[in-house]
Amino acid sequence: MSGVLDHAASAVLGWSVRLAAPSRRDWVEALRGELAAVEGGGAARLLWALGGLSLAFSTRRRSLQRPWYSWPALLRTSAFGLALAAVLVVGVIWSNVIVPSHESDDEYTMWYLVFYVGLLGYFFVSGLVASRPDNRVVTGAWAGAATAVLVALIVLVTFVVIDNLFLDVVMTQPDKLNGFRHSGLTSERDYVNQGLLPGLVGVPLVLGAFGAGLGALGGAVRERLDRRRSPVTA
Repeated sequence: MSGVLDHAASAVLGWSVRLAAPSRRDWVEALRGELAAVEGGGAARLLWALGGLSLAFSTRRRSLQRPWYSWPALLRTSAFGLALAAVLVVGVIWSNVIVPSHESDDEYTMWYLVFYVGLLGYFFVSGLVASRPDNRVVTGAWAGAATAVLVALIVLVTFVVIDNLFLDVVMTQPDKLNGFRHSGLTSERDYVNQGLLPGLVGVPLVLGAFGAGLGALGGAVRERLDRRRSPVTA
């Protein structure tokens, strides 16, 4: 009978390790490592194992109090995307309507490169900060993907609105004017929309994939940092 209880205790602790959040996993592993030293026979070891299960379950229960579809969780996931999109929308309106540029984009190639590198880094940071303790990698990927998709959609919709409402101002830009002249189209509105409307689908998908990967990487780094900070002993 004692052997059966010992086996059950070992199985319970093994399950507890898989169930526990990363921040508590080392604690449960410590309980598992001390199982053989528990005196009092199989019953005492089973009670010890149930203590590890309770520790894992209490952590998981707190993480389930706010599921992914709750407003606090959705706000945490989308906050980075909404914040960056708001800044970029202001920049787009400023540079295309209020103080439109009359220089070619080729003159700003290096600045565009810096921007895109910073954007990818921003996806990484969103996963690092917005990931949740119950699963840093998965929730970090969601945060990164949500950030990328929100930024892409909001900025592209802003361009669609601006290019159609302020078409006369937009068509003073050298790149758009030269592109229209060589496009073979007779309508300036058709020209500005032919690239934007398909981009509303393609760009968010591509950027979302990058966001998910970099967000997952950020979540993995955060999980590693959590493990270093967590005490090993119970």
